[in-house]
Amino acid sequence: MKKLIAIALLLTTTSLYAQTPAEILKQIEALDWMTEEYPPFNYVDKDGKLQGITVDILIEVFKKVGVQLTREDLKVLPWARSYEKLLDTPGTALFSMTYTEERLKHFQFVGPIIPTQVSIIAPVAKHLKVADAADLKALKIGVVRDDIGDQLVRAFGAKDKNLNITHSAFNMVQMLAKGRLHAIAYAEDIAQYQFILAGMDPKEYESVHVLQKSHMGYAFHKSTDPKILEPLSKALKDLRAAGVIDTIYAQHLQ
Repeated sequence: MKKLIAIALLLTTTSLYAQTPAEILKQIEALDWMTEEYPPFNYVDKDGKLQGITVDILIEVFKKVGVQLTREDLKVLPWARSYEKLLDTPGTALFSMTYTEERLKHFQFVGPIIPTQVSIIAPVAKHLKVADAADLKALKIGVVRDDIGDQLVRAFGAKDKNLNITHSAFNMVQMLAKGRLHAIAYAEDIAQYQFILAGMDPKEYESVHVLQKSHMGYAFHKSTDPKILEPLSKALKDLRAAGVIDTIYAQHLQ
């Protein structure tokens, strides 16, 4: 009898605290969704509208789940500021973020969205060779503060004196073109896009050392209830199976 009473109490307690689908949607909508200028994945176009591969994918995820959020509900902030907010503030989400073992200790992720490769990139004409940290000693390398390139090149062995820290990838590649940097540490596909925006020929630049091959995802504060991430993960998986993600990726990179 005592065992039956205990089970009944457990079931009652569970039912009281179980979240309905509507409640889960409200929690997703209540998140502080943040992104940055990181074209072609997420950026503000000339008309002030948020665009990009990961933006379009997220909107499709919202539609599939039934979340009543639009592009106008997504905030565009400098990466370093949004990254610190995600670390410190419950109820926050940030995209797109590259997976690393270190980041998996501090955040929860929904993904992967798409693969990415972060490298040290330099002008072809410089004929730079980077095999280990010793090869960085005489180099000045551009990074965006707290970006994955910044974190990975430091882990590889770069010192503060080797790094030129900026808040803008566009400014960083311009400095590279002007010869003020020997190289940059950045995601290859994003760097290619930035080269074109800056009027630079991507063929004149090459990867001289791959720092990491990984994937990008949507990141959430560590305290986020996993239950509210489940429908987002399922929707992303279903969209991939249906070919929607591949279509969006191809449209932006034509």
